[in-house]
Amino acid sequence: MSAPRTIPLSDGRVLGFDDVGDPDGVPVLFVHGTPDSRRARHPDDGVAARLGVRLVAVDRPGFGSSTADPTATVGSIADDLVALADHLDVSAWRPFAWSAGSVYALALAARHPDRVARVAVAAGLVPFEAYATPGILDDADGGRWMVAELGAELGPAGLAEAAAPMVAPWPCDDALARDHLRETADPFRRAELASVPGAEDAMVHGLVDSVADGLAGIVRDVELQVEPPDVDWSAVACPVDLTYGARDTTAPPSFGHWWAGRLRWAELTVVPDAGHLVALTHWERILTTLAS
Repeated sequence: MSAPRTIPLSDGRVLGFDDVGDPDGVPVLFVHGTPDSRRARHPDDGVAARLGVRLVAVDRPGFGSSTADPTATVGSIADDLVALADHLDVSAWRPFAWSAGSVYALALAARHPDRVARVAVAAGLVPFEAYATPGILDDADGGRWMVAELGAELGPAGLAEAAAPMVAPWPCDDALARDHLRETADPFRRAELASVPGAEDAMVHGLVDSVADGLAGIVRDVELQVEPPDVDWSAVACPVDLTYGARDTTAPPSFGHWWAGRLRWAELTVVPDAGHLVALTHWERILTTLAS
């Protein structure tokens, strides 16, 4: 894979990204999860090219090739994504967010409604406030329960200090990342990975990238999973396609129902026999709908 491109931001930070697919196609912004990077996407960029999609995959602050920002907010990261659009002469993004990337893509739509035409959320996490919803965690795994319980007990910084070392090994190389990926995946998730050729390598590269400059990016991302976001979800005025796997315990379908109840133009699809890797296993379908 070629080296990422970068742009300077107004505060001196650098934002890294890949720009692949059809250069004249519909501009789709891929917003990665945690712990990931721009490289933790479908391994075949030819799919985007064939669908007429210009796929721009961006590293959030502190991940991959983007400078860490310990003062980042959900809203400020959305503003970074507008700066990237300006640099690339993109008038309106169509963000494709996976997992923890959901809040950033939706914040972009809420803060800059004129710069977002449509949003796709695959297995998206929910803001911390959502965990107070009765039953929302009934089908969630221990990791989500830990965020909910320790976040309430310890606060953002305390949770991040406890959780960040468990989220990704550091220092990290490909071999250690592969071991971590396999050890933390249940048999169903391992089967999902195996069903997409090259997906495991993509996730390994994303994991290594996520701690390339240490744990700062993950720490801030975990803190932001607890801090109240500086956005108003009711301001999202574009269509939102929500895709969740019926067998996902990291972001169960209840998370999709939560978002659907708060976004005016959201449509929820729950995919039978899909899990948290639904973004990879249903990549082409999600991209096709998003670009239409």
